Amino acid sequence: MPSSVAHAVAHDRVTYQWGWITGAGPDKPLRVTMDLHSVNPWEVSFLREEVGGYFAHGVEVAPGATVLDVGANIGVFSAAVYERLGGDVRIYAFEPLPPLYEKLESNGRDFFAGRLKALPFGLAAGEDELDFSYFPGATIFSSSWRDEGNVEAERKRVTASIVEMIRQGGMGPAPRRVPAPLLRGLVGRQLKVLRNLETHRVRVRPLSPVLDEEGIDRIDLLKVDVEGAELDVLRGIEDRHWPLVRQAVVEVERWAENRDRVREVFTTRGFTVEAVQDPVQQAADIGMVFALR
Repeated sequence: MPSSVAHAVAHDRVTYQWGWITGAGPDKPLRVTMDLHSVNPWEVSFLREEVGGYFAHGVEVAPGATVLDVGANIGVFSAAVYERLGGDVRIYAFEPLPPLYEKLESNGRDFFAGRLKALPFGLAAGEDELDFSYFPGATIFSSSWRDEGNVEAERKRVTASIVEMIRQGGMGPAPRRVPAPLLRGLVGRQLKVLRNLETHRVRVRPLSPVLDEEGIDRIDLLKVDVEGAELDVLRGIEDRHWPLVRQAVVEVERWAENRDRVREVFTTRGFTVEAVQDPVQQAADIGMVFALR
């Protein structure tokens, strides 16, 4: 989160670190480190805290995996997978916003030894061009579902989730002792950056023709984090391609409205599904759907 609220890192290149490799236990820690080009260094620090949440409820990746990172931003999730597998992975990372794609493509070129292919479009139910709201001060909230009409409501929602995360101790013991009203004020002021938005017209495509074009014959992990457009992404997969998907993790916004819809997409195709929401996610009205064959 922003540095005046928590421990966001304030230098041009961020070194991010996290602990546990899939399958490791307390007696077998793995410390991995990678530098990434970024728009806002604090976001890298924040995103790496989220990474571990995708590798839960039975989700694992093994060397030689093919991974799709849908909603890649600058590639922090992709970097986590690459490091976990020692580079023995093929990653397709999708990012439609030009300022973020530029960083993603640079990261792929500089740090992934040719194992990441950055694709300059988003995924959707069909071929289209959409207006995306891009927040230069907080790029992780950029979305085709946010605009000037709902950004204030979104700011309040995000503020609530950040406050809850701090109250749960997610940023250490000191910030959680700050009184809740003061904490809300501090976080809310920092998130005024969401009022500064740019509109970018970007291309979106259904996934199935991309799979054909790229010759992708299996998907060991499909990760989807697209700030509200997750159902559109899933609807872009034709029936003939669903057998290629071994497991998926989807962050779902508007949880009460969309949780069962996303879960049904997977259960009707033979997946075992878990839909989970922790208190921080509840405050943000989001949750996670884990789907395994």
